[in-house]
Amino acid sequence: MKTFTSRAAAAALAGAMALTCASCGLLPIGGAKTEDIVDAADDFAKALASCDAGKIAKLTNEEKDSDIVEDLEAFLDGEDYTDEQKAIADAVAGTIEYEIDEDSVKIKKDEASVDVTFTMADYEAVLDEGDFKDVSEAVDAIKDCDDTCEVEVTFEFAKDDDEWLISNLDDKAYVKLYGFYGLDVSFTPDLAELVNYSDIFGDYNYVYLSVVFLEDVSEYIDDMTFDVYLDDELYLSNQTPYGDTDYIWCDITVDGPLESGTYTITAKYGDTVIASESIDIDNDSGSGSGSVINYDIEGDVYLCYADGTDAFIETLVEDGFDLDFEGQIGIWFELTLSDDGEYVLKVDGETFNADLIDFFTDNKDQIMMGFYGLSSEADLDAYRESLGDDTYDALESSMVQAMVSEYSADYSDLVDGGTYTITGDYIYFSSYDYSGFDGTLGDDMIYVNAGDSFLNNGEPLEFYPEG
Repeated sequence: MKTFTSRAAAAALAGAMALTCASCGLLPIGGAKTEDIVDAADDFAKALASCDAGKIAKLTNEEKDSDIVEDLEAFLDGEDYTDEQKAIADAVAGTIEYEIDEDSVKIKKDEASVDVTFTMADYEAVLDEGDFKDVSEAVDAIKDCDDTCEVEVTFEFAKDDDEWLISNLDDKAYVKLYGFYGLDVSFTPDLAELVNYSDIFGDYNYVYLSVVFLEDVSEYIDDMTFDVYLDDELYLSNQTPYGDTDYIWCDITVDGPLESGTYTITAKYGDTVIASESIDIDNDSGSGSGSVINYDIEGDVYLCYADGTDAFIETLVEDGFDLDFEGQIGIWFELTLSDDGEYVLKVDGETFNADLIDFFTDNKDQIMMGFYGLSSEADLDAYRESLGDDTYDALESSMVQAMVSEYSADYSDLVDGGTYTITGDYIYFSSYDYSGFDGTLGDDMIYVNAGDSFLNNGEPLEFYPEG
């Protein structure tokens, strides 16, 4: 096969074909030359490699508003592709090269054809074999790929006045050429960066690692594993964690006491470490529990008051101002644990809203000072005097009403439910509608981790039995 590099060779070949083929009618003397077809093929191949529907259409005998041209435009220039699909298509398109087989040129009166071979990065192999965190990694892998795939296309031409135009735009080979458009590619994020928090618990005969993520990772859970180390020596490997939606837990439990030492549980996705925590288990000195604690909490109702006063104050005043506020703003929770492993968490919105109104009303001067950046009561008095009493009172009243309106809410429908699981003194709540959360058990209390919540200054929420 000859590549489109030697114009002299093409001209010589065309002359030879004119002499030898005139008698058979394939190429009338004075008719088209091989070089003309090769030139037309080169122009069309460049247009195909550019993936520009407009350029492609101009080199065909199709009408601009024909179905096939409109379909081509929609396919190459469509708005339905995701940003990731567009990036991958652009990357593959950037690797396209082609060869024109000059020996395959056939000319018969006003019709002609030539075979063209397109090569590009073997994107299917790259995407099938790769495990990419994001589209940029996939794009780089495509650009760096040395392996190629080929698509063979026969260009068919029809002469239109002095132009040779493509007449077989409906050939399925063109669809195959653009197989890299609209690819569905899944990416594996850096799961370690998605960890909200992790914690480890253990006693007597169990060690348990909990990992809670910032978003749904359920599609990756089946491929997660965990290793257990005892005093830095591998104890168990490639264990299967349990997980659901946005959390996993990895535990080992034995019938008798665990060997004393430092236990480390490392959760992994492939070779990537997601989270790793350690805990000391001492079953030699008697400092351990000596037995598994069975917490009898099923069927009970627990209450908790979560203070959010400090967080509210931070939203009301500028940094650097030290203002004294009276009262509290908090939320009462009611947690019901049923015998069948389900829970219901309710919020007392009515009490919250009443506290909110009282708090803003009792602290209206502080709110005005914080909102307008006034650092002392003298500054506030001067501000009142500058506005006049009536204007100031109206402004203060509207400010309080605005604050109540902004921060109050209808919590009557804010009811969370789901299932709970207890391992040792660890409890995990898997919500039906929201992110999961966890906590620990102690005597008759449940300590729920507040995480990044504004409630309770980030300290665990203490739920105690009703009554």
